[in-house]
Amino acid sequence: MQEQNKNLDDMYAKGQLQGICDHLTEFADRHRGEVFKVAGSQEPKALIEGLKTLIHQRGSIHLPSEMADQIREINNEIWYRGEKGDFDRSKIKEEWAMKYAGAWRSWRVKEILFVCDKISDRLLGILNTKSKSMA
Repeated sequence: MQEQNKNLDDMYAKGQLQGICDHLTEFADRHRGEVFKVAGSQEPKALIEGLKTLIHQRGSIHLPSEMADQIREINNEIWYRGEKGDFDRSKIKEEWAMKYAGAWRSWRVKEILFVCDKISDRLLGILNTKSKSMA
């Protein structure tokens, strides 16, 4: 767990999670009404927990980019296995899906939730600005 958090901290510091930051702010803006319903309160902690709950429920914040990243991982596996002489792309894709898709998805959600904590002030600003304009 500590190693995962260190990896996430390193990725964040290097800017490797910037795409998730951008998609997460868009997600919070688009789904603020749902966040408020799930949170049941306008308290900052409740709003962030409501956002996290919504992310868990959906399992995604931006499906097109997440699918593109998953395809990139599969293509990396195809390349790697091709270097070892395995050229059956269909078999490699199927095996990757069976072996790694669940873990990949779980890791992506961890990345999103990590970023959610890192930029919680920005997310609260988005949620609160929108809620005040609704009043």
